[in-house]
Amino acid sequence: MNDYRVAFFDIDGTLVDNQLPHHLPFLDRIPESAKQALKQLKENNIEPVIASGRHHRIIDEFASTLGVDSIISSNGNCVHYRGEMIHQTSMSPILVKELLDHLRERQIECLIETPQNLFCFESNKYMGQQIVKDNILKEEDPLPKNIVQLLVPWNETIDYQLDPDSILVAEKVAPVAASIHLRTGTKAAGVQKICNTMNVSLDQALAFGDEENDFTMFETVGFPVAMGNATPALKEKASHITSAVSDDGIWKACIELGLIINKRD
Repeated sequence: MNDYRVAFFDIDGTLVDNQLPHHLPFLDRIPESAKQALKQLKENNIEPVIASGRHHRIIDEFASTLGVDSIISSNGNCVHYRGEMIHQTSMSPILVKELLDHLRERQIECLIETPQNLFCFESNKYMGQQIVKDNILKEEDPLPKNIVQLLVPWNETIDYQLDPDSILVAEKVAPVAASIHLRTGTKAAGVQKICNTMNVSLDQALAFGDEENDFTMFETVGFPVAMGNATPALKEKASHITSAVSDDGIWKACIELGLIINKRD
């Protein structure tokens, strides 16, 4: 009999089916079976936690609809447990300025994330269309305080040219996006903060993921589960490989691992 107390879920490609049109809201791209699995986990005293590279503001509303109120966001640089922020890691203003200059030289746009808000520069042509007017910055404006990471476009050809020994790391977090943040800011750090707050061991934690920014989380929890659509490298780190998100992967894994029983509302 297992003694799992907490389960961490990535969003893109894990809970959310990225093969569906991206203009659809997150909730419309989460299989009904996954929603039922989260509900049953909570009923069985296993805390479901969202663990994502995305900003907390983007996650919070749909997580609440799913009945999830603990969130690791911005790749572990912000951690909320049952609605209260228990951890944040921010970059120094000097480091942020150097990074922004570095990206401008390479003509790479970015969004700026703080624990509360998303910002962009008025010069952005592509990123930032959905940023509210008050959060659009001029080049000469002072930078926001407590910047946790920068969100940048991603594709196979973009080279961010970060020094291999840099304290910063660039990680793919979604099909067309990556984030640049402190190397010490990881989902693993968020997992540890949640487990410490819950007073449970890491062996009592599971994690579900599909992408490279799930590596540290997989190396930290007691039982990592890779989606069928996960990258080959992540599958190698998994204790269990389930089917793809579109093929009820979350539900099937929870049944096979004995976390929930095979019933649906």
